[in-house]
Amino acid sequence: MKRILSIICALALLTLPLAAAPAKSKPAKQASPTTIRLSGVPADGPMGLGLFLGQPTGVSFELDLGPASWLDAKAAWNFGGGHGGYSILLQANYEYAFPGMLVIEAASFTPFFGLGAFFNLYDGGFGLGARVPGGLAYRFRKAPFELFIEVGLDIPMFPAFGIGASGGLGVRYRF
Repeated sequence: MKRILSIICALALLTLPLAAAPAKSKPAKQASPTTIRLSGVPADGPMGLGLFLGQPTGVSFELDLGPASWLDAKAAWNFGGGHGGYSILLQANYEYAFPGMLVIEAASFTPFFGLGAFFNLYDGGFGLGARVPGGLAYRFRKAPFELFIEVGLDIPMFPAFGIGASGGLGVRYRF
């Protein structure tokens, strides 16, 4: 009998905060469908433009497609490449995010992964391939900036098949 009474008291204590919770008011105005929401606060805009430092180093552009997905593009160049040549690299990715999955002391870090392609034009020809990027993004709540870290598995398919890697740190201005 004591055991049953203890279980009932424990359940009552656990459910008491739920009964005391305030009634929900009408829902807040929703952000546009092309704006990713982090912890209920819309980002400053559906687009971001910034710098990516690493392999490749260049400019980065992002366009939000929905609550947890975006398109990411990078353009990088190297005019002092091998044997005095040049290299221009273009990457495009579709990335899927998991907002609210990693929250540390009210700061929301958003993990993401995706699929994409790259095109590399260099002094000896050109190359095409696929890539699988993944990383972590952080959007500031009170400033229109985003920081992110990304690593990618690169799979060149033309002119020859291979396996490579890319990655780095980036910052974008959200508008």
